[in-house]
Amino acid sequence: MIPDQETPRRPTCRLTWRMRPQRVRGWLVLLVMAVAVPLVLFSVSLLIRNIDAQAQQTEQLVLDRTRLLAEDVEREVGRLIAAAEVLSTSESLTTDDLGAFYRQASGVRDRLDTNVVLRDLEGRQHVNSRMPWGAALPDKTTLEADQRVIDTGRPQVTGLFVGDVSHAPTLAVIAPVIRDGRIRYLLSLNIPWERLQAIVSPERIPAGWRAGVIDQEGVVIARSHLSEQFVGKPLPAALWSGMQDMPDGIHRAVNLESVEAIQAYSRSRTFGWVVATSVPTTLVASPARHALLLFTGGGLVLLLIGIGAAILLGRRLTRSVSQLAGAAESLGAGYPVPPPDGGVAEIEAVDLAIRNAADLIRRREAALAESEARHRAIVQTAVDAMLVIDETGTIQSFNPAAERIFGYQAGEAVGRNIRILMPEPFHSAHDGYLQTYRRTGERKIIGIGREVEGRHKDGSIFPIELAVTEWTAGERRYFTGIVRNITERRRAEDALRASKAEADRANVAKSKFLAAASHDLRQPVQAMMLFQSALAERLDGHPAAPLLDSMGQAMDGLRMLLDSLLDVSKLDAGLIVPQLQDLPIGPIIEQLGAEYHPQAEAKSLRLRVVPCTLTIRSDPALLMRILRNLVENALRYTESGGLLIGCRRRGDRLRIEVMDSGIGIPSNKHDEIFEEFFQVGNQERDRSRGLGLGLAVVRRLARLLGHQVHLRSRLGAGSAFCVDVPLIARHATPSEPMAARLAPSDGRGMILVIDDEPLIRLGLQAMLEGWGYRVLTAGSIEDAVQHVESGEWPSAILADYRLRDGKTGLDAIRAVCERLRTPVPATIITGDTAPERLAEARAGGHTLLHKPIAAHELRNAVVEMVPAAD
Repeated sequence: MIPDQETPRRPTCRLTWRMRPQRVRGWLVLLVMAVAVPLVLFSVSLLIRNIDAQAQQTEQLVLDRTRLLAEDVEREVGRLIAAAEVLSTSESLTTDDLGAFYRQASGVRDRLDTNVVLRDLEGRQHVNSRMPWGAALPDKTTLEADQRVIDTGRPQVTGLFVGDVSHAPTLAVIAPVIRDGRIRYLLSLNIPWERLQAIVSPERIPAGWRAGVIDQEGVVIARSHLSEQFVGKPLPAALWSGMQDMPDGIHRAVNLESVEAIQAYSRSRTFGWVVATSVPTTLVASPARHALLLFTGGGLVLLLIGIGAAILLGRRLTRSVSQLAGAAESLGAGYPVPPPDGGVAEIEAVDLAIRNAADLIRRREAALAESEARHRAIVQTAVDAMLVIDETGTIQSFNPAAERIFGYQAGEAVGRNIRILMPEPFHSAHDGYLQTYRRTGERKIIGIGREVEGRHKDGSIFPIELAVTEWTAGERRYFTGIVRNITERRRAEDALRASKAEADRANVAKSKFLAAASHDLRQPVQAMMLFQSALAERLDGHPAAPLLDSMGQAMDGLRMLLDSLLDVSKLDAGLIVPQLQDLPIGPIIEQLGAEYHPQAEAKSLRLRVVPCTLTIRSDPALLMRILRNLVENALRYTESGGLLIGCRRRGDRLRIEVMDSGIGIPSNKHDEIFEEFFQVGNQERDRSRGLGLGLAVVRRLARLLGHQVHLRSRLGAGSAFCVDVPLIARHATPSEPMAARLAPSDGRGMILVIDDEPLIRLGLQAMLEGWGYRVLTAGSIEDAVQHVESGEWPSAILADYRLRDGKTGLDAIRAVCERLRTPVPATIITGDTAPERLAEARAGGHTLLHKPIAAHELRNAVVEMVPAAD
């Protein structure tokens, strides 16, 4: 490509002002002036700023002190208000026992140094703690705050008034005495004037300050100085108007003593009194003014001293600079540089730098040559191809690895456009890429890297990994590309993906096979289990009962095999979705103890459960499956001793432990026992010891729930399997075990059984009738609806999921409920293990059971449905 033509630049003319050279001495004087004058000015301005800040701090200090005094006044008055409110609720006032109230008021008077007066709404005094009980009292005492108390129903504070008994200026707190929702009396407590005077006494404020307390009407009621002159008199209008706009504030005004002062005030939000503090402005401004004059004069003196010192030092510095100029001329002429005569460290350092300049230049040249050789060696021996192009796309460098990858020799490639190494469409569009990048600066591959395709000299296309960096030399721009041939890696990745896809297909096929086989076997097994359970109840005590028990054990073994295969297939296929919730652990472990206690007794083993009242977060069904597998595993491998089920708290987790005194597990087998079909000490594959799938299911379910499983075991001494679950920070209320709560039913109610398999219907009918229930059977939706139309209304429904003609048990339940126009509790029984069945059952509000179902499981489901119907 042709590079862009550069537009010729016009010469520019710059106007420069050349200053006449000055001696070093003059520059030093200017330097001192340039440093000192701004410093002095800055210091003066900073001092003025500090004076202003100090004045603001003083004003804030005055305001803060005023607020503290106001808090003390409010605290004193608030104490009397609280006493008045407590006294107004006296029981003696409720019973109108004024004699008892007088004694109570006398106690308050002595404790609080106040006077208690009880008046009715007409102003007649009934109690006056200053007067003996029974003495004649004024019959018309009315205060300006009385009406505010009556209007608001809350305590109020009066202004300054003359007492009827003491005949002295006083203040009071008036509180309403409310009985039966109306005000019956007005209770007054005098505010001791001496207390207010003590709060604003001269000892509590700095010297020269003035403080005072003003009531709501602007009348002075206490003052630190000249109290005899000002107490009882109103403030001047100019002062009082400035204090009425805001709750507190500060301004400059003439105080009561006709002095210009800083006036701060703070108003009580409870009763409207104002505490004011006055500080003469002369106390604030005089020290600052003296400091400003002293600082300005001292700064000017120091400035003159600095100018004189600069002139003296300039002479010495001029001589050293002249010697340094001679040294530079000697260096330029190639002569030895004369040593300086000392005096200025910086000039000696410059002289030393001049002496070392030649040596430094020589060392830099040697280092540059070494770096270039090292770079060339790296590029030439690199495994990856390294290419350098300029901004036009022309190849500037082509290392041996590039020759091997692309098939071109360096002589063939250098000088040609990089497009020769690119297939279409990049071959034709590359120049456009470079132009777009130069114009917009938008990066699509530079500094990012990507996988693209390259073209060999023979025309073949192969995948490459490309990384590009940009760099400049002078005003020219270059790009370095590092290329790696990833043909073999692509082949390995394709082979790996194909292997993984094949493994996934095989795994899915296995899971589908197990699920299908499990479903097909469940139907006849379910029928056999139903008939065996029905016969066992009817032939109880019969000589053939042991044979039925053996048949039941065989059925249980077959059911256990199907359940284990189902669990593994569903876990492998990812069909189980945990439903986490907060649940108490106590009922779960108690139910385990109740379920497996008969099996433990049958083997003469002790089974002990330690109660626990903590709450955990887990899926109750999946957690129960984990614990059942652990308990069953412990029972199989324990011949003597016993089992213990309990919990331990571990920080924010709860450890559920199942411990046994069985055969133990060798330490080198702790990982293998969690593999499918692996069993310890069961080489003969005794079916009474299970299939070797229980612990595999435990580990997979625990991973699904995010729980951790731990194992402690000692050969010949027993094992402890532990499950760590999240702990919720609250205790559960103790409750009886689930098994205890599912009490046996007395057989009341009618059960509708819907199944298209006659054997299943007969088996369910025999078992339910053996439990005392009345049973209706239907082979289709039409039969079920016909039962309802004939007037037979079921209490609960047991329905198989798959019926004939594509119908389902859900359709049958829906048809029965629509015919009855009321919901009926129902349970779906199916051998289909797809997760969609569980979702459909939950959406309809029904329970889902998987075939084959044990007799006790079916009975629990029926017992739960029949009370719900009742």
